[in-house]
Amino acid sequence: MRIRSTGILLIALAALIGAAPARADEADNFTCRARLTRDALAPLDDEVNVRIQAALVRANHAGPGRCDAACLRRLLQRSVGGSERHPMTFIPHATVTRLIKARPDIDRCRLAFRDSIYGARAYDQPWLWPVNRRIIFLADSILVAGHVVGLDKIDHFIREGLVHWRAVSLEGGDIASSIERELGSLRGPLRWTERGVKGLALTGVLSYADLAAGYFGFRFWRDLLSPDGAGSFIVFDAPEARWAQRRSFSFADYVNHAWDESVNCSTFHPALAREVAEALRARDLACPAVPHRRLAGLPDAPLYVNPALLVAEPDDSVFRVSERIRGRGLGRLRSGRRSRFSVYFRGLRKGLGAHRRGHTGWRRGDRVRSRAAGGHRG
Repeated sequence: MRIRSTGILLIALAALIGAAPARADEADNFTCRARLTRDALAPLDDEVNVRIQAALVRANHAGPGRCDAACLRRLLQRSVGGSERHPMTFIPHATVTRLIKARPDIDRCRLAFRDSIYGARAYDQPWLWPVNRRIIFLADSILVAGHVVGLDKIDHFIREGLVHWRAVSLEGGDIASSIERELGSLRGPLRWTERGVKGLALTGVLSYADLAAGYFGFRFWRDLLSPDGAGSFIVFDAPEARWAQRRSFSFADYVNHAWDESVNCSTFHPALAREVAEALRARDLACPAVPHRRLAGLPDAPLYVNPALLVAEPDDSVFRVSERIRGRGLGRLRSGRRSRFSVYFRGLRKGLGAHRRGHTGWRRGDRVRSRAAGGHRG
């Protein structure tokens, strides 16, 4: 335990030294929902389409027939999926995300930390980690195709989505296994996973919305890197012997309520869960903040939707679902036990599916003890 604490402390110091770009951010979409008035879809789409076009220019500049499909994939990954490492911490971030954050024409909700649902303590002060035992920085929230999402989700969409595409297309894996690796294990708190230093171990937050953004990023990369495919953005113009963009990219084709923590509720370390629940009560809010039923109809929903939302009864009110989430959070599992979430992954890989109808509870031995509060629209 002392080794784990020392390792997380070193990461905390790195976050302190590295300043803004070197941290795992959390968004407060509950507080920001009513403050956003202008959709950011157009400028976000512009940034991605410009980089797709840049890759096509490079491919065609090589000359007719000189850049094949494999060459084009490499150029697209470099142009759209390129990353930059922070000079102090070496933590990579998508270049597209940095460009989007720098645009002045994007309406964003930026909160003082004390005004957020995490503001019970000064978690945004890394030097207080020995006292607070967690570090949380706030990501700005934006409106994308009518959905409230944190700016950190763009990074997950680009970076984690590309990781998933490579795992499936180049390594012969499957998307369930790849997302399970991104989720990580409670036994690996120092790993770069959602249960490790990207989330639960450092911030006390396990964000299903992060997993959702990564999953739909995988679908984006599958479309982008399949030239001449049914859903591809790019086609080879044989008469001109050049690559061309068949249709424009839009985040609207990929973003949905699952990207929003105030619908696709996060789970928390028990102490943080109590603080967040109290903050939501003070605001007369609950999680999910709006009806969540559409989440279950999304493709492969059990891979990235909070399981408590998937087992809700059809007539459940928002309040009752919130209570179930708080009672059945996935923050901390008993040592040596597997959650029903993990069982789903194994079943999906075997083609058996999971979350059988009628089985809506956790087994006694698999019961999760931490409480959860989290979420946004569905």
